[in-house]
Amino acid sequence: MQNNINQELIIPDGLIVFISGVPGVGKTTISYELLKKVEKFRIIEETDLIREVLRGYNDHLKIEFGNQVDFVFEKIHITDHTKLLTFDEAKMQCKTMKKSFEQIVARQKRKGIATIINGVHIIPEILNGIAENNNIIYINLYITNEQEIYERISNRDSCSYMLNFVPFIFQTNKDLYLSTKKIALKYHYIFNIDVTDLSIENTIEQIICCINKNINM
Repeated sequence: MQNNINQELIIPDGLIVFISGVPGVGKTTISYELLKKVEKFRIIEETDLIREVLRGYNDHLKIEFGNQVDFVFEKIHITDHTKLLTFDEAKMQCKTMKKSFEQIVARQKRKGIATIINGVHIIPEILNGIAENNNIIYINLYITNEQEIYERISNRDSCSYMLNFVPFIFQTNKDLYLSTKKIALKYHYIFNIDVTDLSIENTIEQIICCINKNINM
């Protein structure tokens, strides 16, 4: 299967594939399986590190300055490790990190490295337009069944605190889908993929179809 994909799919140098979605949709698993199938790709996880550094710095500022910096946190919107984000909060977090995204994309393009970037903090609505949308694809993975999110999170970690917030996660999942659907009507490089009943292999196939479609435009 891997050889067939590599023979059929020609990945341009510096192609950036953003993969978004709420916890439980399989972003990380899909990213690494895509990496196995298409050897030219590399995965960038710096965006998660950036978010963790910002969270740690927030904690440091709170210890050092207490309530004196509350007004700063109202603008930054980088929340603590256990807080799940509404769609609006996720958008604000993405705006805070947008400059970092732009720098990472510019570096990968300059080096000609085809790259996968995934995360809950990736919002196509906010990132659309960076690097003049040149050689960039946005793929949002979503689920249409609340129970499916519960089962996926449970299978990953049966003790996860997220299991208590599945309705909340599902609502964010719907909001992200609707936002991406709206802009996907205008831009050929933005896609929604319903992974509710898809296997990992089928999901990879759909992503590759999206990449091919965009490359051949």
